[in-house]
Amino acid sequence: MKKLLFTLSLLLVTFVARAQWTLQTYAEYDYTRTSGSSSSLAVKADYQMFENFNVGLGYQGTTMNRHAINLQYQIDLLKAKSGTLYLENRYLYRLFPNYNLQEFNALLDLGWRNRHFNFQLGLCNRYTAPIPLRANGGMDVVFEPMNVTFNIEGNFFEQSHPWNVGARISNYRDFVIERFTLFFYSLNGYYDLGNGLRINAEAGVHPCGVLNLSAQYNGWFGNVGLIWKPKN
Repeated sequence: MKKLLFTLSLLLVTFVARAQWTLQTYAEYDYTRTSGSSSSLAVKADYQMFENFNVGLGYQGTTMNRHAINLQYQIDLLKAKSGTLYLENRYLYRLFPNYNLQEFNALLDLGWRNRHFNFQLGLCNRYTAPIPLRANGGMDVVFEPMNVTFNIEGNFFEQSHPWNVGARISNYRDFVIERFTLFFYSLNGYYDLGNGLRINAEAGVHPCGVLNLSAQYNGWFGNVGLIWKPKN
């Protein structure tokens, strides 16, 4: 038994040492006509466990006392010269203490990426419940119909280029998933600073509203942050 535990521990240490991970943090400012101004700070970590599998975990907190936790993983299903077909599974938890509400999201989609473009299409389930969560549910629990999600983004240069600019249209971001008819439009870019450090920025518009309820006006957001990918 001791030999087995020692062998498993050795394999785990070897696995962790060979794995590649990436850290990202960014500060964001957001303004909408319905909610006003808010600022947020986000932290994300991605862990490349195997050549075809990676897992990510992120947290975002805002000045409006809203919190979100995102857990996701990706599996590469097929690699070809023209690109990679992959599966993504995402779980998003959002907390709204001011409204005494919490939100649970589960997303599953298929994606296709190459050196310039990324396209994703999938389905999302969501339900909203009061705080604390009641074991027997109740009238306050709202199960929404299944939602279609999509993401289309492109970059001018390849991802390996030391700097880049791009554009994106989607109905979800790292810490929010909107309905199919509510879109995010954004421009983004990055610049490599060297030693595994990259500065990135994004600016765009999005629907106004609270808890995925849309208003007739668009809000805007902008963020800037750092991405660090240590070299093994």
